[in-house]
Amino acid sequence: MITCVGPIFLDRVIKIEEFPEKPIKLVANGLEKRLGGPAPVASFAIKSLGGEAEFIGRFGDDDAADYLKSELLNSGISIQKSIDVVDAQTSQSHIFEDRKGERMLAVFNEEKLTNDKSLPAFEFSENQSYLVDTNWIEAAHHVAVESYKYKVNCVVDLDNFTKSNLLDDVVNFASHPIFSETGLNRFTDNMPIIDALKSLYQKNQKFYAVTLGAKGVYWIENGDIFHCQSPKINVKETNGAGDVFHGAFAQFIRTKTSKEAIELATATASLKCTRSGGIKTLPDYPEVKEFLNQIEPSKQI
Repeated sequence: MITCVGPIFLDRVIKIEEFPEKPIKLVANGLEKRLGGPAPVASFAIKSLGGEAEFIGRFGDDDAADYLKSELLNSGISIQKSIDVVDAQTSQSHIFEDRKGERMLAVFNEEKLTNDKSLPAFEFSENQSYLVDTNWIEAAHHVAVESYKYKVNCVVDLDNFTKSNLLDDVVNFASHPIFSETGLNRFTDNMPIIDALKSLYQKNQKFYAVTLGAKGVYWIENGDIFHCQSPKINVKETNGAGDVFHGAFAQFIRTKTSKEAIELATATASLKCTRSGGIKTLPDYPEVKEFLNQIEPSKQI
């Protein structure tokens, strides 16, 4: 079982032809309501690839929560340990997406929801793995520290975070911290990618990775740095690609090497970008395995 922990969002995706140079009125080409958030989307990716996933997050008690819960439960993803905050509004985001698949996102979190500091009863059994989003930092910190203690995998999505002592602990204790390019720049004060990975490894000799979208993934392991190049694809939608990558990596790292897991996760996220429709169009494992031949073998730097 892989437990995915973090905020959940009701996404309202607004399709437009292109982004204007200045604020103007636009006519949308489409409007979609979707489940969003790094951890919940990752749980759907895990299920699509044949794994078992559960999601732990914080819900309000509104219509948005009802919709999101139904999406998860209908896909066989348990939410039993999630927290319901009375009289709170579930987090939402509005996403403008152009015909090239690029997007602009605005997020709303009600303080009553995010100020609820209660934590569920997490389990750390032998067959358990975790994936955490640091935007619920108290939960991410608890899971990272306990995962280290019980020697279970903990994959961390490090993208849009606030630097703090808790965040430092998450990076230090988690088995597989994976930064976005923005996250790595923020955490290492804009060090060049290779230097940043080396600096992290010098402080704590373990796996670190950074995802760079079309430029692929770099990671360091046992002191060596590797690069997996993203394939050239016809992009239709980039929203959620990083979330899918993290979910796929969490699934594959349970049984495969870091190199194999990163290449398979890259294939999964790349396939996702060739399709629009969010969690409704995630690839399954046979599709990913077939697409893997379009991924160039990773190279040591």
